[in-house]
Amino acid sequence: MITRETAARIAYAHDEIKAAGELLETIAKAEKERQEPDFRDVFGRRCGLQLGVPSGQNSHRLMDVSYKLAAIIIRAHIDDKRREIEAFCEVARGEIDQRKAET
Repeated sequence: MITRETAARIAYAHDEIKAAGELLETIAKAEKERQEPDFRDVFGRRCGLQLGVPSGQNSHRLMDVSYKLAAIIIRAHIDDKRREIEAFCEVARGEIDQRKAET
């Protein structure tokens, strides 16, 4: 059996990939229709993309990041999360092997 922490980290990475993929789909659809992507906030207002560390007093954000630049970052983020999943799958295999050895 793998640890809860390992399982959570794998699940979190999968969630990040899903969210990033949805953003890329929105961008691709808009580009196909030769329009700007339609990103909206929780109140339904159109907004640009942001990049930042949004917590704490010393938060840092870039506002209105272009969707073309964001797409590059999103693809890199997906690649990073896929590598993370691969690494944590190896951790999970080690945890499983350790449990088998204990029994």
